[in-house]
Amino acid sequence: MTGRPRVVVVGDVAVDVLVEPAAPAVLGADVPARIRTSPGGAGANTAAWLAHLGADVVLVARVGDDDAGRAAAAHLAAFGVRPALAVDDGCPTCTVVVLLGGGERTMLSDRGAAARLAPADLPPLDGADHLHVSGYVLLDASSRPAGLAALAAARAAGLTTSVDPQAAPALGPEFARWVGGVDLLLPNADELAALGGPAAVRDVVGAVAVTDGPRGARWLDRAGEWVAAAPEAHVVDPTGAGDAFDAGLLVAWLGGAGREAALRAGCAAGAAAVAGLGARPRR
Repeated sequence: MTGRPRVVVVGDVAVDVLVEPAAPAVLGADVPARIRTSPGGAGANTAAWLAHLGADVVLVARVGDDDAGRAAAAHLAAFGVRPALAVDDGCPTCTVVVLLGGGERTMLSDRGAAARLAPADLPPLDGADHLHVSGYVLLDASSRPAGLAALAAARAAGLTTSVDPQAAPALGPEFARWVGGVDLLLPNADELAALGGPAAVRDVVGAVAVTDGPRGARWLDRAGEWVAAAPEAHVVDPTGAGDAFDAGLLVAWLGGAGREAALRAGCAAGAAAVAGLGARPRR
């Protein structure tokens, strides 16, 4: 591929509420905490990182008819993402409360309008090279038809495709059916284990690029296995690390990089993401 890769992302746009308690939360108590809001949503985060790393990006999502949705569109446009956002006047923009502590995170999610993404919300894929789908779209029965329709349209148009499963506790054997024929699956180690391990997915998708935090990442396909070490990183906020990894790897891979080089690019983007608060690139 020559020039900037042209990527369509289908996923969520959200508001992240980042909460750092000063002490462990106790039921019925008033616990001091540091609280901030930040733009989020796995699909939107990946789209922002893709644009930051040089891709030409369209984000397909559904937001509420509210200030949060309008602010999200403006924030994405400022990164160079072209938002293709359906506006829902019956549900608010997705909100995720992220509890931070000890380098880990716990997320409480209300998908809101994102759960109502529909096949009719999908734009034509004319001129695109690649489609990336966030697993949250497929895991929610309400938005799953839109994710499956996007993958089918991409295959029909000759695009390459990728999916990030996103949520290990929600994964089951049916997920492998939904992503059958995808060129690249992008799980973390827990998600891959929930899917049954490499043997369960290697014959279903073209390749698997699996992340494992500070242990780096592996690429698995029918030709073999490649490994990249994770760079040193000071973890401030792990939110969005996987989304950034996806973007870094995809930009490199779509640009013609080999498997190991693409893994290194993904790891570098993930390390950059965890070095500050929030899930988007810092400008």
